[in-house]
Amino acid sequence: MKFGAPLYFLLFFVWFPALLVYFTVARRRRERFAALFSAARQSEATNLSERALWLRRIFLVMALIFLNLAAVRPQMGEAEVNMSNEGIDVAVVFDVSLSMLAEDEEGPRFEKGKRLLIDAITELGGDRVAVVPFAGSAFLQLPLTADYNTALAVAADLRPGMIEKQGTALGAAVELALETLKSGAENADKLLVVVSDGEDPSLDLEATRQKIADAKVSLAILPLGTAEGAPISLGDNYLKNERGETVVSKLNQPFFDKCRESLGAIEIQKGETLSSFIKSFRNRTKLEEKRVQLYREQFALPLGLGILFFALFLVVPVGRKEEKQ
Repeated sequence: MKFGAPLYFLLFFVWFPALLVYFTVARRRRERFAALFSAARQSEATNLSERALWLRRIFLVMALIFLNLAAVRPQMGEAEVNMSNEGIDVAVVFDVSLSMLAEDEEGPRFEKGKRLLIDAITELGGDRVAVVPFAGSAFLQLPLTADYNTALAVAADLRPGMIEKQGTALGAAVELALETLKSGAENADKLLVVVSDGEDPSLDLEATRQKIADAKVSLAILPLGTAEGAPISLGDNYLKNERGETVVSKLNQPFFDKCRESLGAIEIQKGETLSSFIKSFRNRTKLEEKRVQLYREQFALPLGLGILFFALFLVVPVGRKEEKQ
């Protein structure tokens, strides 16, 4: 047995003390009323049945106990069933910092990333996708959706510089992606893909690992760029540093290695497309049958008993003591 709303058990600590106060106050009022009469007349003035009083108290307490039990929604388990997954939820965290303009991936890095993302979206079927661009900050550009036309339009619009603040706020982007994945189906397998060439020095790997584990999300990383690097093209010129030297952006492989080790991420290797990786992930999860325990709501029985006892509380009179002959 389990309970759908266990927090309502706390109601017991509200109504039970209140009920004790009610019983105490009622008793003292009867005693003060009886004190208005002489000892000889008190029995006649308070000619109430103690048995009926206690019976009403019991009915009221039982009514509140059963109504409280109905509020916590008791659920009984039935037989376990095997369930297989049909669709997956994919959130893509896409780097749009200026370093993605470096041309060491047979053209600008971001263009290769876009091609891979667009190809992956066109191959989706029954899955949902979300897109989170990031640079020095991050924002949710596309919440989790199965509208592939909109997803393709969003992917085609990704470009370096679309976020004015520069940097690599990877941690913030991952948090946004995890939040949108939570809106998916509870039993759907969830995949978070990071497409980037840089690192986030402020990323708390342990905290991020815990968040990913709590969300039951699989993490994949798609590094873009080469160890040799390339200059960052800004139109007809190249990005230069404060000393006037041309900036060469290189892939920080040690950072992605650390992500694999600390975050349990899977690295999408060179030559492997994002589409084929998602397809293999989907096929793998489809083969994994999940045994799910079904539960049926059982609040109706305690609710009915609570109403019955409350009705008895209302209809049973306090009664009178039997007169002695």
